[in-house]
Amino acid sequence: MRLARLDPRTWSLGTKIGATLVVATLAPLAVVSFAATRAGQNAVERAEFALARAGAVVGAAAVDEYLTGVSQRAEQFGTLDRNVTYIESKGTTGAPSFDAVTESPDVRSVAVIDAVGRVIGASPASLVGTSVARQPWFGVAEGGKSISGVLRPDGESGRYLVTSASPARRPGDPVRGVVTITVSSENLLAAINRTPTSAGGQVLLVDDDRIVAARDQRLQGRTLEEVGLGSVARAAATEPQGTLSSVELPGRGDQVVAWDTTTTGEQVVVLEPREVLLAPITRLADRIRVALLLVGLVTVALALVVSRRTTRPVRALTRAAESIEADQDFATDDLVALGRARDDLGRLARVFARMAEQVFTRERQLRAQVQALKVEIDQERRKKDVSDVVDSDFFKDLQSKAADMRRRVKGTE
Repeated sequence: MRLARLDPRTWSLGTKIGATLVVATLAPLAVVSFAATRAGQNAVERAEFALARAGAVVGAAAVDEYLTGVSQRAEQFGTLDRNVTYIESKGTTGAPSFDAVTESPDVRSVAVIDAVGRVIGASPASLVGTSVARQPWFGVAEGGKSISGVLRPDGESGRYLVTSASPARRPGDPVRGVVTITVSSENLLAAINRTPTSAGGQVLLVDDDRIVAARDQRLQGRTLEEVGLGSVARAAATEPQGTLSSVELPGRGDQVVAWDTTTTGEQVVVLEPREVLLAPITRLADRIRVALLLVGLVTVALALVVSRRTTRPVRALTRAAESIEADQDFATDDLVALGRARDDLGRLARVFARMAEQVFTRERQLRAQVQALKVEIDQERRKKDVSDVVDSDFFKDLQSKAADMRRRVKGTE
């Protein structure tokens, strides 16, 4: 029974008209709305991903700018005649001028190193006498090239230090030694905090797959793999710049991740909550769905009204036809009212009314003819019956006997 109700062939005309109107209206609207929403989502996603990449670029540029400034200070410090003379005398003539450098609040230490890698002057003084000959940056600076952004852990604070090394020499002279300026990663954090992010966003500075600066200090010192960003580490190992549209970060949900590489090899990683990043297009999609639902309800209501008004004349004609079939009277007022309309249904009602009148007229005539024929048949039947009786031997014998009786009566008289 239920399957029969689902068969469109068994539906009433009103149901078919209503269903057709709903499908014809909602189907194109739903397709267009879905396509427009999807296109809008894709456009917003591309724009938001581009913003995330731009944020990573801004962060990397901020780190580069800061480290470049530190490197320039190291180069200026290394060209001071007083420092070069101090190195040439192996720490016996004069003293390095640290004041101009250490006045900057971000500087943790300054060192003057001779040609064999021994610290001969430093602030703080506890560094004097230590050897840095095995540090990779020492060989680069001793070779006449400045090197910036060398990161190393700070055993005291648990954070990271950034060292910029520069050759110590007078302009045009050979290298006499090396000078270094070391700053804290807190200043790098201040630099990457200039990166624009959405609410709940996170910016990381990563070196050799290890987080050296982050807004969330609990992440510092941990590898990307340890915090659940192994896929980012693998992607960043092959691409200096890129974006991952969806990365599940434990405790933080789905993230959009973008990264860029600084000139010194560190990477700035920007984490954006995907839900927050795509909130505008999600709200727009929800509004479109609600609007589509409201349009659907209005469409269904209009379809019901139109189908009822359209099928009302048909139902009236159907009832009239059923009454004629059952040889019953029907309300002619409905047909008269329908006949006033100038559309096809009005014309159909007028034709049907004339047809019904002709049917009734012919039926009355036919009944009268049948009645007359019946009377004529009855008269002929009676005549035949009388003729059959008169012509029968029994009737003739009775007539003969009756004649004899009349003669006897007359003779008796």
